[in-house]
Amino acid sequence: MKVLLLQLPIPQLTYGKQTGNIPLGAACLKQAAALMPDIHIEVLSERLVSYLGDAALIDLILSKKPDILGFTAYCWNVERSLYVARAVKKEQDIKIIFGGPEMTPDNRLVSSEPVDFCVYGEGEAVFLQLLQNPRLWHEKSASLSAESLFCNVRSPYLSGFPEPEIENMMLLETQRGCPYRCGYCYYNKSRHHVSAVSADLVLEGIQWACDQGIGEVYLLDPSLNVRPGLKNLLNEIERINHDGRISIRSEIRAEAITPSLAQSFARAGFTEFEIGLQTTNPQALKLMNRPTDPERVRKGVNHLQEVGVLPSVDLIIGLPGDDLASFKASVDFVAEHRMYEDIQVFFLSVLPGTDFRRNTRELGLRYQSRPPYTVIDTRGFSQDDMLSAFFYAEDVFDVVLQPEPDLDLSYRFETASVEIPARGIPQRPGGRDYISKIILDAELPLSRIEDMARRVSHPYQIIFRPPLDNRAFMLKVVEILSVENPQTPLEIVFMEPHTLPDPVAFEAALKLHRPLYLDLDLPAYGSRTFLFTLVSTDTDIKFDGIMKRQVFLWKSDHLPDMAELEELFSLDGVLMDNRVSREAWIKWQDEFAKQEDKIPFISFADISLQHRWIGLTSDGEYWSEALL
Repeated sequence: MKVLLLQLPIPQLTYGKQTGNIPLGAACLKQAAALMPDIHIEVLSERLVSYLGDAALIDLILSKKPDILGFTAYCWNVERSLYVARAVKKEQDIKIIFGGPEMTPDNRLVSSEPVDFCVYGEGEAVFLQLLQNPRLWHEKSASLSAESLFCNVRSPYLSGFPEPEIENMMLLETQRGCPYRCGYCYYNKSRHHVSAVSADLVLEGIQWACDQGIGEVYLLDPSLNVRPGLKNLLNEIERINHDGRISIRSEIRAEAITPSLAQSFARAGFTEFEIGLQTTNPQALKLMNRPTDPERVRKGVNHLQEVGVLPSVDLIIGLPGDDLASFKASVDFVAEHRMYEDIQVFFLSVLPGTDFRRNTRELGLRYQSRPPYTVIDTRGFSQDDMLSAFFYAEDVFDVVLQPEPDLDLSYRFETASVEIPARGIPQRPGGRDYISKIILDAELPLSRIEDMARRVSHPYQIIFRPPLDNRAFMLKVVEILSVENPQTPLEIVFMEPHTLPDPVAFEAALKLHRPLYLDLDLPAYGSRTFLFTLVSTDTDIKFDGIMKRQVFLWKSDHLPDMAELEELFSLDGVLMDNRVSREAWIKWQDEFAKQEDKIPFISFADISLQHRWIGLTSDGEYWSEALL
C-alpha cells in the first residue's frame, strides 16, 4: 500500500521566500507506522509542496499513484487542499484523509466529498488503525489519544523525516495540550490534559540539532512555562548548547518569567519568545477566558529584554469586549513600555471548534464564512474601526504590519527565454523544468501556453514585454494559466505598454476560485491574491490602487545616485535595466544595500544581479537554493 502525505503552504506572492511549511504532523504519522509491513509512506518534501502551482502539484501526485492521500489542514490551506483532493480523486480511485487543526466536528467545509475520513486531534493512533482495520473507514471520522505514541518516541527528525532542508530549523514537540482555555483557540479542546515528553527525549533532540548543524530549534509548546521540571531541563540544554550554536525559540506566558528563569533561558540559548498579550482590556480578557495581569506581563517582558532574549508580543484586533478606544489603550501600553521590538498584530479569526465560534450570537461576532474566518465586526468594533485600529498600530509602532510583496521584476536569463525555471525545485518527471516566470514579447501558440500552465510555480509571474500589444492574446494567456491554477497567487507585469492596461479586463480574465485566503485576511474583502505591476519610464501616468504598483524603469546609461533615487520615492519601486557593466552594478549594490531603508524598492532586470541583491537585503528570508 502506498500512502502519500502532504501539507500545503501559506499562500504568498513572492517566489522563493521561506514558507515555514514544515510537515511535522505528517512526519509523526510516518514514524508511527514505520514498522508496519507492506506499507510505503512518503511525505512530500517542502521544496515541492511549498513551491508548485496547482496543476503541477496535481500532476506530481497523480504520477506517484498513491492508494491513500493525506492532507494536514490549516485555515490557510484547507480550501486549496480540498481543490487538489477533488482533482486527484477525479482521475484516480483513491482514499482521502484530512487531519490537522482545521479538522473539528463543527467544520462543515470538510465534512463531505472529497474527504473520506476526518481525523480530529492528534493523528498517530487513528492513522495506525486506518492502515490496520479497513472497516474503520466506514466511520468517516475518529479521535483517539496518541499519548503513549507521543510521550515515548523520539523526534521524527532523528529518523530522517522531515529533513530541515529549507529553513534549517527543527520543530521539537516537548508537550501536547494546554492548561489554558482561551476562547479564540481550539488547541485546548483537542486534548483534555497536558502530556509531556521525557526530558531525555527532549535533550536527545537538542543534541541531534547541535550535531547536525541546525541553526534554530522551535519548541512547539503552547506555554513552555507549564512544563514540569523546566529549570532542570534548561540546565541540561545549557550543557549541550553551551556555545550557543543553536538559537531556540518558543511560546510562553510572560507572567511566569522571573529574573532567574529569564537568565536560565538565555544561558540555554533561547533567543526569542512569542508572548500572547492580545489585549489589556479586562472585559475582553474575561470574555476570552484568559486571565492576564498586564503589569506582570510587562515585568516578564522586561526580564527577557534584560538578558537579551527577544519578546515577540501579539495583539488581536476585534476581540469581544474590545473597541477602538480599548485597543488603542493596549497599543499605547505596549509602546509606553517599549515592548514592540518585534510586534505582531492580528485580526481575530473565529476558528471552528472554539468557544468564540460556538457563542458568536451571544458575543455579537460577525465573521467571514470562509477561511481564515476573519472577524467583520463586533458590538464594539465596526469594520471601519478595526481598520483604524490596524493603521493606529502601524503608526505608533512605526512598522508595516502587512507589507507589499517583494519587488522582483527580473527577466533576463543567461539566454533569451520565455520560461524562467523555478530555482530549487527538482525537475518534473521526464526532465522538464517548473516555471516561476513566463516572459512574453510575442504571441505563441495557445498549446504552448497550456503546456506551461501545468508547470508554473506557487506563486508565478506573467511578464508582458514590447512589442507584444495584442490584448486579446494577453487576456487569453491569463485565462489559460489561471484556469489550470485557480488557487495559485500570481503577478501580472506590464513592461512599457503602448497603452495603459485595463486591470478590470484582466481581473475578469482571471479564473481564480475567489475569494481565496489572501483576499479574506482583512475584515474588508479585497483583491490580494493577484498583483498588477506597471513598469514605465513615464512618471506622469498614474497606476495606483489596491494590489497595483507603478515601477520606474531605469534605462539611463549611468548608475543612479541617492538624489536621483529620492526623487522616485513617490513610485512603488525602480527596475534597473541598462547596459552598465556587471562589475559596476555589483559595486553599486554593495554601497546601497547598506542604505536600503533610505531608497525606493529596487529590482534588477538581470536575474543573477536580482538574486545577489536579494541576498544582500533580505536578511535570510529567502530559500537559498531559489537564488542559485
